[in-house]
Amino acid sequence: MRSLLGILGRQARWALPAGVFAGIAAPELAALLRPLLTAAVIGTLTAALLRLDWSQFGQFARRPRLPAAIVLWQLAATPLLVWAGAVLAGMPPELRTILVLQGAAPPIGSAAVFAMILGLDGVLAVVGTVASTMLLPFTLTAVVGLLLGGSGLSVDLMAFFSRVALLVATPFALAWLLRRVLGDAIARHGDDVLGGINVLLLVVFAIAVMDGVTARLFDDPGYVGMLLLAACGATVLLHLAGYLLFRRTGVEGAYGAALLSGNRNVGLMLVATAGTAGEAFSLYTGIAQIPMYFAPLVLTPFLRRSRRVAAGGA
Repeated sequence: MRSLLGILGRQARWALPAGVFAGIAAPELAALLRPLLTAAVIGTLTAALLRLDWSQFGQFARRPRLPAAIVLWQLAATPLLVWAGAVLAGMPPELRTILVLQGAAPPIGSAAVFAMILGLDGVLAVVGTVASTMLLPFTLTAVVGLLLGGSGLSVDLMAFFSRVALLVATPFALAWLLRRVLGDAIARHGDDVLGGINVLLLVVFAIAVMDGVTARLFDDPGYVGMLLLAACGATVLLHLAGYLLFRRTGVEGAYGAALLSGNRNVGLMLVATAGTAGEAFSLYTGIAQIPMYFAPLVLTPFLRRSRRVAAGGA
């Protein structure tokens, strides 16, 4: 079992897209795994936290400039830019609302795992994700009021905080407890196993979140195709914008910012708006996972080239 998890961890870049296609090709499996969505999210962040050196969190507390800048970009600048671009492009109100909500969202909870798959700083990803998530209620209320007025959206803070308490506080508590009980064993043998567990849980999530997408694809392929095209375009542009904005921080910081910027937790926005975002956004929540799960695979050659260039320049 340990060897299988090790293989899965090493093939993570290919396993994640495979999980997405499995969810689309096997809708019965997606429906079967749907109840495991929350457990997969909690387990993914818990396993990631067990792999990280917690002492590094203190470094960002003493030097918060980079994560603070990433959070400001995520929650304030991005929704404004997305809204302006959508208006200039003449997008219909429904699609404009979807894209602005994606642009206003914090990073996905598995951003740290994506970072570790690429050999980037998982601690920066955790700090950026948690800080953005905790500050979201303050910025989302402003975004809805200023940019999406008349859309019928409302923000349910009680639903948001209960969800965050479950998906953020629980993994930290579990990871702390497991470190106390299994600390030495994790240090000696845990990284390969935990890496494989991370990928396995992400694959389970990818399959489960596709529940309902296949049926809608057969019913209205044109509409699903349009949403997929929008999701791919938004994900690519958000990655690129994050990289360009933070490229002066160095290769590691720029690609870390790109990951956080391009992979947004649209599912949390669905909870925060308590279903008022509409059926299209609910469908988009699943479809948006497709380009995000390709991110580690697509970014790998660019990151390798950037590292070679940086090493040559040094």
